[in-house]
Amino acid sequence: MKMKIFKRIFFVILVLSFLQSCGYQPLLSSKNQKFSIVNINIYGDKKLARTLGNYFTEIENADNNLILEITAGKKKLVSNRTSIGASSEYTVTINFNIKVTSETNNMVIFTQNFTSTDSFKTSKVHLDTLRRENKIVDNSIKNIAEQISKRLNVIF
Repeated sequence: MKMKIFKRIFFVILVLSFLQSCGYQPLLSSKNQKFSIVNINIYGDKKLARTLGNYFTEIENADNNLILEITAGKKKLVSNRTSIGASSEYTVTINFNIKVTSETNNMVIFTQNFTSTDSFKTSKVHLDTLRRENKIVDNSIKNIAEQISKRLNVIF
């Protein structure tokens, strides 16, 4: 019995020591980032665009200084109603048209449209419904920011 426990503890320690000494570093960390967003131009829904822009920070001494143009939009539609006609479910669609250009030569690095659609149920308390909507919007913006970062890391 004690031998089995000893073998398991030894195995866990062995695996952890290999993982610690393998030199693993996350690829998408700002430490490995070779670009910097130095200017953000916002169009459309300013609150959404600013929220997305806040995920990108300027990095000193970066090799590639970029300008990010964000055109943001949001639509909220009733996707389901109760038998008496009250809204019971909404669908939120967030759309970002992104254009990234080089600051040095104004060359377009990439242009892409990012869209996220999600549904949520209403609550009896209106404030809870708004919280659900805001949580969905925030998660969608975070996912889109990660997609943009990954794309830029692949390019640079």
